[in-house]
Amino acid sequence: MFRAGMKFCAVGVRLCAMAEDLQPSKNPPGNNDPKPDLRNADSQPASGRPGLRSKFAGSVIFPALGILVLCLVVYYPLHAAGFIWDDAYWILNNPTMHHWRDMAVIWFDPMTFLQYYPLSVTVYFLEYHLWGGNTFGYHAVSILLQVICALMLWRVLLRLRLRAAWLAAAIFAINPVVVESVAWVVEQKNLISAIAVLAAVWAWIRFAGLDRPDDVLESTEPVYDWKFYGLAILFYFLAVCAKTFVCALPAAILVLTWWKLGRITRKHLLACIPWFIITAGAGWMAAWRERYGAGAHGRAYHFSVFQHLVIAGKDTWFYARMLFWPHPILMVYPRWHVHGFATLDILYPITAALVAVICFAVQKRCGRGLFAAVAIYGIMISPSLGFVPFAGMAVTFVADHYFYLGCMSLIVLLTQVGVIALESLQSSGQNIPVGSTPAAAPAIAAAGSKNPLAVGVAAVVLLVLGAVSYAQCLNYVPPIEIWLHELKYDKQCFKAYETLALHDKAHGHMAQEIANCQTALKLTKDKDPLANYLLGSLYLEKLHHVKRAMNYFRASLMVDSYQGKAIVKLAYCYEQQGNWTMAIRDLQRGIQLMRGSSRLYLAYGLAESHLGNTPVAIKAYRDAVACNSRNADARYNLAVMLDKSGHWKQAMTLYRQALQINPRLAQAHYFYGRDLLAHGHPNQAAEQFRTVIALSPNHKSVNKLLAQALQAARHLQQLHPAPP
Repeated sequence: MFRAGMKFCAVGVRLCAMAEDLQPSKNPPGNNDPKPDLRNADSQPASGRPGLRSKFAGSVIFPALGILVLCLVVYYPLHAAGFIWDDAYWILNNPTMHHWRDMAVIWFDPMTFLQYYPLSVTVYFLEYHLWGGNTFGYHAVSILLQVICALMLWRVLLRLRLRAAWLAAAIFAINPVVVESVAWVVEQKNLISAIAVLAAVWAWIRFAGLDRPDDVLESTEPVYDWKFYGLAILFYFLAVCAKTFVCALPAAILVLTWWKLGRITRKHLLACIPWFIITAGAGWMAAWRERYGAGAHGRAYHFSVFQHLVIAGKDTWFYARMLFWPHPILMVYPRWHVHGFATLDILYPITAALVAVICFAVQKRCGRGLFAAVAIYGIMISPSLGFVPFAGMAVTFVADHYFYLGCMSLIVLLTQVGVIALESLQSSGQNIPVGSTPAAAPAIAAAGSKNPLAVGVAAVVLLVLGAVSYAQCLNYVPPIEIWLHELKYDKQCFKAYETLALHDKAHGHMAQEIANCQTALKLTKDKDPLANYLLGSLYLEKLHHVKRAMNYFRASLMVDSYQGKAIVKLAYCYEQQGNWTMAIRDLQRGIQLMRGSSRLYLAYGLAESHLGNTPVAIKAYRDAVACNSRNADARYNLAVMLDKSGHWKQAMTLYRQALQINPRLAQAHYFYGRDLLAHGHPNQAAEQFRTVIALSPNHKSVNKLLAQALQAARHLQQLHPAPP
């Protein structure tokens, strides 16, 4: 496999050389017979000059196949990988995945799920209806999306007239830091958003005329091709609908424009206004859903200004280091000890800012490209630096999938610097300056990609990166292996023990589940909310030890009071003891903290209905439905209460809605059938009762009601016989 990978790398690099030889960045000064600019060949007719069509086909098709083959070889182990971490939660257990009518809910009800990523969830929805629980299809789509993303990056770099565009795209395609985004099915949102981002950048380049030669850009006024402007906005909107972490793109677009033009005009700023409006809306939505959907609130997210700055500085340097030395690659990197920060830790953000200042200061000598690449890197990782709380910060401050977009600019920068350095060694002593664009030197353009040393180095780089990424892919087969790999390098990772405990719970290994939860609690000094919750659930549901379960639920809530499921379980324990007052009190406190929790309103309604407080219970159920329109249990319980109150028409509507969401609610079929029978619809009632028998064969009294429905249907047929 590795030999094949080496051959593919070498072939791909040589194809890159062929393609880029056909595409000179610009003509050398003084050349009165310019060669055709094949970088823009996709916008020029291919039929007018002999051989141009075949050259264009060779310069596009073969390099594209090279990237495809590289990805297929490197990511091949993922065909046997399954769902990891929260994949099943987002896809298999997501109530919006089941019916096509839920598509409107995905797009127009932001409160339905943890985060509002409608485009990504739509892709999950389509995959769910294609593959179901077969994970091979999901991973095949992820690899295909990575190929498309790399190809998009290649074409964008060609539009910007950068050297070694194919090599940069190939390095990105198989880089170890992107493996997590390809292997983790839920992180398809990274891949989808990146494709939309690159499409938006491509459209902006066409709109702002940034693909013209450098000497033309510097000597003429900016041009605007407005037919691409709306397309750029559309692609950016789709990008934030896939993942709101891309909302820093408008600032990066302005830096890109400054790099190419040396200035930003008033029209550029005005053109970016819709982008910043989308950014503001998407940023607000992301912060709101992170807080009230994903639970990004509480003591784990409160930091001083000093701590915020150090976290941001350490994150910035961590990602840059991972690009140079991607080892070890972990699902969860150790979280910075924020309370142990020393005064000297302020050097992390200071040195990061100092690098940016130096890059800006030396632009006259080294060109604008150095600062632009560093600035775009900082801009694209800024949403993950912790200034705006997000749920992952409770576990770690850094993750490979946060770095997916940010790594592109650094890869491009390193590729350009490497190409210039290697070609300068072969330039026969010529003095080759480092300009704002690597293609600015005629000597480099003349050297082209025929340099054997450059081709060899590129092949070695791709081989090494491919081998590391291939080995990393093996760690996802089976999915639990990635957490065992985690513990090899970080035995203090409590999240790994939590996940192992969840795995043991799913497979009925109670002893191992308890051991892993206790290890997680030991590592966190009993301050792991999930481990406490899992132990509480185990003692409540399996060991039937209510008091001990209550102790674990209380311990979980002491660490993180924003846990609706733990509050509900604790309230249930009080109910088991007959202490309804304490149960209702805890549920009311939970609702005050989390007014958007459908689970809490539902539990509160159940408690009040048990005590006979029908109006309060009805209001609680209505609030539960308002918080989550896909909560079938809330609709069912509200229907039952309205049915008892004599509002049978509203109740029947709610029964139908609950069954549309979850057709397996046997009790909803039963009560809906009973109402149909009572109000003159025996045939429909019989159908509902048959469904109850199919779902719950031991259901009491359903057979009697079915007999009554069939008898009423026969009587109705006798009164109103069908016409001959």
